Amino acid sequence: MMRMRSVVIAALACTTACGDGKAAPDAGVDARLEGFESPDLVCPGGPGCETTGDGVLKVGAAKRVWTPTGYETYTDENNDNEYQMVEPYTDLNGNGKFDGVWLFGGGRPAKGVTTDIEVRAIAFSEGDVSVAIAYIDAIGILSTDFDLIRADPRLAGLAIDHIVIGATHAHETPDTIGLWGPSVAVSGRVPSVIQKMHDAAVEAIKEAVETAQPAQLQIASTKLINDPTNPTSTTIDFNMDIRDPVIMDPTLTIARFTKVSAPTETIGTLVNWANHPEVARSDATKAATITAHYPSYLRTAIEQGLTAGETFYSADALAGLGGVTVFVQGALGGQIGSLHETHLREANGDLYDEEDDHMEQLLGRNSAARALIALRDTGETTSVLPLAVKSATYNARLENTLFHVAILVGIFGADDNLLRGYNRDNPIDEDNQPWLPLRTTFIQVGPLGLVTAPGELHPELWVGGYDGSWSWGWPLYDANKPNPPRFDEAPAPPYMRDLVLAHDGVKYPVLAGCAESYIGYLVPAYNYALHPSNPYIKEAEGDHYEEVYSVGPLVEQHAVQPILQLLQHR
Repeated sequence: MMRMRSVVIAALACTTACGDGKAAPDAGVDARLEGFESPDLVCPGGPGCETTGDGVLKVGAAKRVWTPTGYETYTDENNDNEYQMVEPYTDLNGNGKFDGVWLFGGGRPAKGVTTDIEVRAIAFSEGDVSVAIAYIDAIGILSTDFDLIRADPRLAGLAIDHIVIGATHAHETPDTIGLWGPSVAVSGRVPSVIQKMHDAAVEAIKEAVETAQPAQLQIASTKLINDPTNPTSTTIDFNMDIRDPVIMDPTLTIARFTKVSAPTETIGTLVNWANHPEVARSDATKAATITAHYPSYLRTAIEQGLTAGETFYSADALAGLGGVTVFVQGALGGQIGSLHETHLREANGDLYDEEDDHMEQLLGRNSAARALIALRDTGETTSVLPLAVKSATYNARLENTLFHVAILVGIFGADDNLLRGYNRDNPIDEDNQPWLPLRTTFIQVGPLGLVTAPGELHPELWVGGYDGSWSWGWPLYDANKPNPPRFDEAPAPPYMRDLVLAHDGVKYPVLAGCAESYIGYLVPAYNYALHPSNPYIKEAEGDHYEEVYSVGPLVEQHAVQPILQLLQHR
């Protein structure tokens, strides 16, 4: 579906994006376009967040459902899960046109709901320092939506220094980007649905901040590989990497914050793992139904626990933690997911590989079981929890012709704040390229260090692993494929994960993916290849699908190097 749309949009390109006009790349813009001079927020120590006061960390958490309601559905007469204009529909508002909720993929209106989709937030404050993290069940969210949420009057007066907002990358969710509407030239963003998401995010953040109370931390991590004692046992019981090189971080980190006044009562739990939430799209009986995928089942199992015999990973019951669980997506670029040849373990040990909602349930329950066991058996508890945050804005050049056209025809919305650095009066061409404003943030809560990335980060940019040390028994790459990785051009250490761990006291590094903006795949330069004659329309030979949905060949330089720059700032 996405490939077909690329070809059709390409036909529009020269009527909307091509021309003879020239303009300076920085035309009319007073902004640095590569990297940043200095962070615009450093706490404690910056204006408004000078001190940590008595050093007591306060934590709050909340959640809100933003599942659309009252939308129109249709009769899928040819069972292709795509709406055709001749197919009958429920005209609830009597306006004579079909008003559906469009899902990822294009031309796919929602037929119903499998699980609710939610916003879940956790807030931290210490003295003058206050920060919140909110993750939304969505494929991705534009920076302009994040700006609207942060600027909402309902959050004014709460003295929040910064709010990190991310997407779980759940695929069967309403189109929050705009690319997947009823036709290639019509946005899939439905204003009332987007507003419901905004409201839910604001309400969850507000409650999390307002209910914060003194907390202590219990934290652990585990590797979701087949045999945790054997690093070459592969990851096939959970997920895999289908793009060469096979490099992935299977670490699941669980951080439970409990009340100081009642240490067995959970306020909120942060869980981080990298895996695409998408397998239920292949379930013909439930295709085109709204779902949060496995994160919904993972969160529920963390909160409510698992009964004896409910999961392969524990014969005994696993007690739930209660509170609110916030799932933070990880470095899932390069097709880290549970499709294709992955199989999961049923409670009795049988293998299950049907790509449907049951597989989502197994993913959620099995990963939750491993998380709960790790916290029970290896979790460390501390009440010494210094809070610090630093954040910087920067820009990435948008060279992808497909995205140029989508912007020019209003697919992404009409907010001018989405782009900068080019002359809007002249055609977009090689001398007049728009830039996307981005942000990255690092948050430290005691031994937990979290850094954001504005899209689907390829894991090697997080961990390195070019020597096969993060391949877990899988072959590093297939030398017979065309356009193989150019390992001699791979970046040298330290890598992003190394720089997170270099902060004093950090023992548990977390990559918060699809956060603060969404610009598609963050593909490393050493393995970036475009089709020689139809870039961004066709894929280059070999494993190079992701380049078609990246901002351009300089994405590592423009969007990833500033993250390393921020992590090294002291």
